Amino acid sequence: MIAKDERRALRRAIGMLDYDKKTFAWSVAAGSGAIGSGVSLGATSAWLIARAAELPPVLDLSVASTAVRMFGVGKAIFRYLERIASHWVALYGMANLRSRVYSTMAGSTTDVVTSVKRGDLLARTGADVDEIGNVVVKSMLPAAVAIVVSVLSLAIVGFLSPLIALTLAACLLISGVLAPAIAARGVRADQEAQILHRAELNAQALTMLESASDLRVSGRMGSMEEQLARTEERIASRRDSSARPAALSHALDTLAMGMAVVAALFIGTRQMADGDLTGIELVVCTLVPLSAFEATTRLGDAATQLVRSASAAKRIVDLLEAAESHTKPEPDERPDDGSGLVARGLRIGWPGGPTIAGPIDLDLSPGKTIAIVGPSGIGKSTLLYTLAGMLAPHDGEVRLGGRDAWRIDRKTISAQLSLTAEDAHIFETSVLENLRVARANVTPEQAEDLLAQAGLANWLAQLPDGVDTVLGSNATSISGGERRRLLLARALAGSATYMLLDEPGEHLDPVTADELIRDLLSVGNDDRAVILVTHRLTPLDAVDEVIMLGHVAGGVGVLARGTHAELAAQMPTYSWSLAQE
Repeated sequence: MIAKDERRALRRAIGMLDYDKKTFAWSVAAGSGAIGSGVSLGATSAWLIARAAELPPVLDLSVASTAVRMFGVGKAIFRYLERIASHWVALYGMANLRSRVYSTMAGSTTDVVTSVKRGDLLARTGADVDEIGNVVVKSMLPAAVAIVVSVLSLAIVGFLSPLIALTLAACLLISGVLAPAIAARGVRADQEAQILHRAELNAQALTMLESASDLRVSGRMGSMEEQLARTEERIASRRDSSARPAALSHALDTLAMGMAVVAALFIGTRQMADGDLTGIELVVCTLVPLSAFEATTRLGDAATQLVRSASAAKRIVDLLEAAESHTKPEPDERPDDGSGLVARGLRIGWPGGPTIAGPIDLDLSPGKTIAIVGPSGIGKSTLLYTLAGMLAPHDGEVRLGGRDAWRIDRKTISAQLSLTAEDAHIFETSVLENLRVARANVTPEQAEDLLAQAGLANWLAQLPDGVDTVLGSNATSISGGERRRLLLARALAGSATYMLLDEPGEHLDPVTADELIRDLLSVGNDDRAVILVTHRLTPLDAVDEVIMLGHVAGGVGVLARGTHAELAAQMPTYSWSLAQE
């Protein structure tokens, strides 16, 4: 029903839920109480109806009539308590697992995250975690309740007629074991394809949402919509095919319940004829199974959920194992000697891939600004990731304060160095809370100062609620230049001495981009240092050093370095690019 590796993954994922065992036990008790009340209600009602037909004194029926009301009310109360307890367990378990996934991913190397499509990554940390949490509510809980209620029902019937109890046990096995196995086997064949298609759908939808303008300009929006429609059709087709075994499972449930009732009538009438069973007891043995099967009927859906959760667990565990296998080595505990950010003989590239560029040497100390320029795809962003300690060097070394940057733990290196990527996210919350991403205790007054340093004083003055103004999702309510300056203010909010900025002027008009880059470079002072990756050359007269990457003998390396004026005078390609701007 479930592959061996999926069972292993599911066991590990359930363990990472770290759910409260006591609360889960209470949810099982409440669920058993709900269905047990239904079984008891059926048994008591059967006895009451049969006994009332004999016209006894009314007082003989008073206890039973009161019990009927008690079990009827108890079923609703227990069901409510079961919902509260089980969802408490599941929701807290999902939160624990999601936190575990985030922390593991944060402690891994950059290539683990970038190797997964963003839409698929969202699916794994979102829908897949939910599926694992659902295994508690929709699989483990119904299975535990079914066992408890089945034992209760067999005890009631077995006390009156062991032979009827045996037939009831056989029918419960059909409903509780055979039918769920059929449902699970059917959904197992389609589940893997469903997950892949759903991940593909998420990736396509995210691309269309985030790149709608680009897709329309390039004329590719229509083809993307067609791909999305085809993916949805495949998902619907798979869903329909997996519904057939589920329908067969429910049919077996109904058949098993009918067989149990018919068998109880057949056996019970013969036992009553032999004097081994009274008429009232026959009615009880006949009606109890109707309530007993309420618990096993849920096991078909429970088995289906188990398969879905196992597939989701496999994807989550694969992601975690990849992250855990790419964690940094033991941290370098040597004291900071204040030597700055230094690269020597650095060769860069992604893990498992070829060397992109190198050797590269650079020295960055507080108060210094460096610009990295070169053609697209030459390795500028990869160089920033390596300098930030997010990628291991292929050769050479990067040292921060005299320590190996690759061996400094993420919390420590983040306190000294910040990397602002081209696609850094602006959250759908207030301006103040977006700055608090870098430092949680930023006050409104400090936020205003930071925004002024980033050149957003006039923009802030026009906002209706000042720093408490809520921004649209990913800054859709502000311009590209304002978005970049807000990211700069966030970087300034941190305590990092070394600021690494990746393409801050990308997608901006030349005038806005140049003005922004000059403002960014102005933050370099005696306390801060800046490394800037950019395509714009005009504003680089404000940097201390320009490093130009390009094709050299043996691959990609440092083609030239010096001040902006020196490169403009000595490098024809640099001066030509500058003239084009």
